[in-house]
Amino acid sequence: MASAIGFSSGLSRTVTRSAPRFPQFISLAAPSCQCRPFSQSLAPRAKGIAQTVTMRPPESPSTRSRTRDIPRESLPQDIGLLPGTFIRPLWRDMPSIFHQPRERLRMEWLSLKMWAQNLMGVLAYSKYFNKGLPLRFRERRKVARELHQKMYTAFAAGDVHTLRKICCTGLANSLSARIAKRPSNERVTWSLDKYIRSPSTFFTGVRVVSDRATQIPEMPKSGIRQVVVRITSRQSTGTVPVTLKRGSKEAEPTGPPKVKEQDCTEYIVLQRIMWMGEEEEWRIWGHATPTKVEELDNPWFAPGLTLSERLKLMTETLGKKW
Repeated sequence: MASAIGFSSGLSRTVTRSAPRFPQFISLAAPSCQCRPFSQSLAPRAKGIAQTVTMRPPESPSTRSRTRDIPRESLPQDIGLLPGTFIRPLWRDMPSIFHQPRERLRMEWLSLKMWAQNLMGVLAYSKYFNKGLPLRFRERRKVARELHQKMYTAFAAGDVHTLRKICCTGLANSLSARIAKRPSNERVTWSLDKYIRSPSTFFTGVRVVSDRATQIPEMPKSGIRQVVVRITSRQSTGTVPVTLKRGSKEAEPTGPPKVKEQDCTEYIVLQRIMWMGEEEEWRIWGHATPTKVEELDNPWFAPGLTLSERLKLMTETLGKKW
């Protein structure tokens, strides 16, 4: 299965974008200087030897003080997929229990282990670090369905304003650039025919496969939460030739539409950021791909790491992106 339309070329694969960085503030350290005492009574001359006074350089601004001077709309959204995110593959894509029993058992154990640790991380993020923050477990699949349909509908209609409202900056820019390259005599159509309610989504069509949250270093009451959902659906995409007549603002179709029906399996990454105690709305960060057997050698999936060690490592890695 693949993801939808001519959307597939930019959306079906993992989105890899480097996170925007805050402006670099340069602290000018005052050099050491030589000076002479201005009062003979307080500091008598010591055989013509000049005294050296070293001035203490000013401290560089912290992340907290820097972000206070940056407009809210200029704060970065594309922090990237949180490191160490485990995305369970489909059953048919898992290692064979007969040919690769060790890899299969490790995959199953890692899936269970990461689920438990992610749950504890979300509970700590919502109830310990940010007391009173809702867990939002019930709304995850509903939000995923709504944003998924809005994104593809807006992309087909060329609605850049809606894309920038519901997508993170990098994804919105990518989709907007593809819209700008469309031929003027062609209109794109998209529709969601139905959700494929298979066991891979617990017969719902939408399944949460990862839910993680972490604090942003040096920023009180600031953090990020990312949810990866698997969506299986049947979609129809196509193009319609159109022409714009004089005196008319709307293009009129000049031929029959070319429609293609396709079954799609997508991994949508939802993101919700909190800055200084104020939560933003859910946005779509992009698409991801399931974890492969080759990635099990990643240090993030190494055995023996406790929950506190994983949270600390994730926070430190996130802090390097600012």
